[in-house]
Amino acid sequence: MKSLSNASILIVETGRKGEMRQCEALANACGLPWQFTKNDQVPSNEPTLILSFGRALKQAWRLKAAFGGRPLIIQLGRPRLKAPSELDLILLMPQDDYPEGPQTLHLNMPLNGADIARPTIPADKTQGPVSVLLGGPTRHFGFSDHDALVLLSRAERLAAATGTELRIVPGPRTPDHVMKIVAERYRQTPDRIDRRPLSTVLAESGRLVVTADSASLIADAWRTGKPTWLYPLPVRLPPVQRLKIMADRITPELRHTLIRRGWLAGGTDFPRWHRILVQQGFVRPLTERGLKKPDWHMPFPTPDEELQACRDRVLALVADRKPAFSRAER
Repeated sequence: MKSLSNASILIVETGRKGEMRQCEALANACGLPWQFTKNDQVPSNEPTLILSFGRALKQAWRLKAAFGGRPLIIQLGRPRLKAPSELDLILLMPQDDYPEGPQTLHLNMPLNGADIARPTIPADKTQGPVSVLLGGPTRHFGFSDHDALVLLSRAERLAAATGTELRIVPGPRTPDHVMKIVAERYRQTPDRIDRRPLSTVLAESGRLVVTADSASLIADAWRTGKPTWLYPLPVRLPPVQRLKIMADRITPELRHTLIRRGWLAGGTDFPRWHRILVQQGFVRPLTERGLKKPDWHMPFPTPDEELQACRDRVLALVADRKPAFSRAER
């Protein structure tokens, strides 16, 4: 492999912590110097590759053009209206509904919490409270008052069945109407509402409950090695998703062809990914059936080598990249 001593990484800032943590994890795993760029800022030094997540691809493409088209682009999450052949590598999230190809690597779990030095999930530890990591409504999931009440009731039953405390952990997207229910329900025991940093909560919990809206939180919880329970929020189908379902009933390959040409954006399928996680024994659904085994835990040891696979693909691309003078002369 050629020397990577002069290689560097530029990460396009998106303003979303979960996305940026995944980009940081990959950049750190590659062992190359890296920096963030915001808005339309163009750094003085030309990067070897640019990491973009989701909609940040548009800005990444502008930066690539600013440097004469030389930097590689590594896209995390499905690219929107951009032919995959125009990108160097696409790291698809597990919920992405996107055709496979030579430029794609489809992850089974987001990279949140991944550590290149830890290729397996640690042994199960169930000491500590049951912590409920609250998300919020999204384009893909609803989160009504009824959902909040059912979630809290089931979490209380899980804590009681395992003889542990219950903690409720609000998130940045948790809506006011849900927090109102939480505050009223635990008015006599306000200490149950845990506002400490997520890293502290993850470290000190024995079991974790995650709402289905956040792929990042699922990954964070799963990588602790502690029993992770998934609360299935009601699924919403945006108009684009409805069109995708209708198109797939006729011919899925037509939609894939349009995506490969950059004429159509890919979609998402969270329920499919959640079913796979349950089937693999990675998470347990917080349902009436799931609660019949409150002492459930994930089988061990569990491999966690996707960050290493991503790193290897990225470094191979960088090593095979032609020197700047050779590209300029072509």
